[in-house]
Amino acid sequence: MSSPPQYLVNIVEFIGLHHLSPGQTPECSNELWAATENAELDLEKAQAYLLLSILSHGRKAPECAKKCIGLAIECSFRLGLHCRELSETVEMQNTARAESMRRTLWEIFAVDTLLAAVQVGGTLQFNMETPDVSLPSEDEKFLGGHPGVFSISAKDLGHRAFSDDDRISALAYRVEATLILRRCLIACETHAGEDTLEVLDSMISAWFHRWPSDHSTILQMDGKVNQIDFQSAMIMHCASIYLHFPKSFLVSFLPNTGEVFCSRPPPIASPSPNAQTHTAKIVNAAVELSKLASLSTSVTGHSPFFACTLVLSSVIQVTVLAAPIGQPFGKHYSYLALNIGVLKSMGSIWEIAASSVGKLRATTREVEAASVEAGHELVGSMFIPPILKK
Repeated sequence: MSSPPQYLVNIVEFIGLHHLSPGQTPECSNELWAATENAELDLEKAQAYLLLSILSHGRKAPECAKKCIGLAIECSFRLGLHCRELSETVEMQNTARAESMRRTLWEIFAVDTLLAAVQVGGTLQFNMETPDVSLPSEDEKFLGGHPGVFSISAKDLGHRAFSDDDRISALAYRVEATLILRRCLIACETHAGEDTLEVLDSMISAWFHRWPSDHSTILQMDGKVNQIDFQSAMIMHCASIYLHFPKSFLVSFLPNTGEVFCSRPPPIASPSPNAQTHTAKIVNAAVELSKLASLSTSVTGHSPFFACTLVLSSVIQVTVLAAPIGQPFGKHYSYLALNIGVLKSMGSIWEIAASSVGKLRATTREVEAASVEAGHELVGSMFIPPILKK
């Protein structure tokens, strides 16, 4: 209805080819990049760079993804998308466009965080304080064109536990999850102390307790997965892994995963007096990511970032197999097989998923061989699913 520019339509159609012609998608045309670069500065240009960053990540072009999200951030700042006053002014004239501006800003924020989390050498480029712009609303609140419908801002999120009405939109829960993941990444990089970790851990737990039951179900009555809720849970489980891994028992047993694109090695951290608790939390988060993968046999709706979180889950579970921490190994072999199976299916759409399968299988075999050589063959290893052996 807004008659978007042709270059943005072309990008959307090119992304669609990945789903319509799995495994036969042509090389990314330089014309898409050139048309975006030459376009006038507006909301659609920021959106184009955002889409190109996700596309580049899915096609395993990390430097291009990093550059595109950087340009999307630059466009958003120059346009003032991070300023609440701008969207409120536009709201008076065009409710849907004002909502589009808010969603674009927060999506740029989310993708910047996810790229920093899953890419080796990834960094946070959105280097300003938390934007004061309102959080996204539910679709029905703006599609009717009714002005004056505002969501709360990110700065209001901390007070929701003490409010009589603390319900926010599904998209806003996803933004809150991203904010928490971002804080966990920063805590990990800055070697935050136990007090900070406890605060962040309580924020993760509180988020799940506040999450309405109709969102946490994720799988709807019609059998379809609600992708917004799916991604919210995915982001929160990743936050738990990044927060706890450096302080866990598993650090010293981490296999050599530098060749696995989506696996970002954690920084070396000082020992923790609660290493057992940290270990249990990340193992649980890795299992929960696998459970998300089991909700549906369809992978067409999954973001390419889900492939990376499955790699993260797999690396954790391979590490569990290498570490004598009393976990039931058969369960983790089963989840590994599930993860790799989903990655294999997603690989027909996104190269980033396909490239991880062989390397995860090889890492699993290395851990198995090392255990046999050390004389303590993994319990249940005779039941390794065939998908891990190929």
